[in-house]
Amino acid sequence: MRARLGWLFIIGLAGGSLVACNSPAPTPTAALAEQTPVAVATQQPTATPLPATSRPSPTQTTAPSATHTPSPTPTPTPAPALRQLTQGGCCTQPIFSPDSRQVLFIDKPSAEAPVGIYGVSLTGPVGDPRLINETIGFRSPDRTIVATIEGDLVRLTNETSGESWTVDTGANWPRFSPDGQRLSWVATDTEGPYDQRQSDVYVADLDGGNQRLLFSTFGGRSADWFPDSERLLLIGRDAPWEEEAILFTYHVDTGQRVNLFSHKQIRGGDLSPNGTWVAYFLTFAEEPADNGLWLINIAAGTRRKIEVPDFGGYRWRSDDSLLFIPFRASAEVSMQLWTIDAPTGQVTPLTTPATLSFSISNGDWDVSPDGQHIVFVNSVDQNIWLITLP
Repeated sequence: MRARLGWLFIIGLAGGSLVACNSPAPTPTAALAEQTPVAVATQQPTATPLPATSRPSPTQTTAPSATHTPSPTPTPTPAPALRQLTQGGCCTQPIFSPDSRQVLFIDKPSAEAPVGIYGVSLTGPVGDPRLINETIGFRSPDRTIVATIEGDLVRLTNETSGESWTVDTGANWPRFSPDGQRLSWVATDTEGPYDQRQSDVYVADLDGGNQRLLFSTFGGRSADWFPDSERLLLIGRDAPWEEEAILFTYHVDTGQRVNLFSHKQIRGGDLSPNGTWVAYFLTFAEEPADNGLWLINIAAGTRRKIEVPDFGGYRWRSDDSLLFIPFRASAEVSMQLWTIDAPTGQVTPLTTPATLSFSISNGDWDVSPDGQHIVFVNSVDQNIWLITLP
């Protein structure tokens, strides 16, 4: 079993994306953390391998053609609102509770308090964190089961019933399927050129039964579950010498593979909440016009380039809406939040530096499940702030 090369957030599957910040992007090996202007410093901010013989044959698909993206539209009203949630430079890795009413984060609020998962209400007073759980680990979608690492094993504990068991993942962090019935993990070599490292993709039942190696890929990215808990989305090469990586889906029961797109430099590859779209970036393309943000409609097999202001970070707000934060030219200006309508490709600014000024530290931000809020660690004061969206 290969040593782990994980990239997931430790307190929840918050969804990966490219980062948009002036400091270096987090590396794929960061297990504790999948987007930076200066302006918020006070509580009232100014508005300013399976072997080849056993590998299922890939389903070859023709790369869909690009479609035109409309020009940006004016900023909508009312404007988003900004609010401080914590104080004292306290926290890291904020995510939302499943009901979108709390923000959860890793903290140790005092010398006497334990390190753990703390939470603040979206409507409560500033700086009033409550201890939610002392166990820091990956949690199932319903947050009843927590996974922690014990040597080469993952210990799974049902925090409701108290039942506990282990699964041998070779010290690789698992992903829970959306229905909470299966686990997947990727074991990647830790040496050699990154694009040539072998990644073995495994799946098992929640109790560790029926564990099997699905396939191997090279220079692979993480395996994201589709909402149906039957398919995975991955990026990787079929052989270490191949130049182009493939973005593809894989059915864990039937072995059916569908290739969506291939390119030398595919970055990202994030599924929309209902599994309709996948967003990714192209970089260093032979045709410079191909560089940038793209969306693929998985069922229709069509893809569209989105004309965004610059390279940046993104998170899905809903199945058809993508939030995007471009790189900024200078740390002296505010970041700006944009929304992208996936079906039409329409790009709309939600904020301007003149109306709302904010700064995200090291890509540490999350979107609420109901799509109404963004939470982030402010790079100026290292506190957690909330943006309520229109």
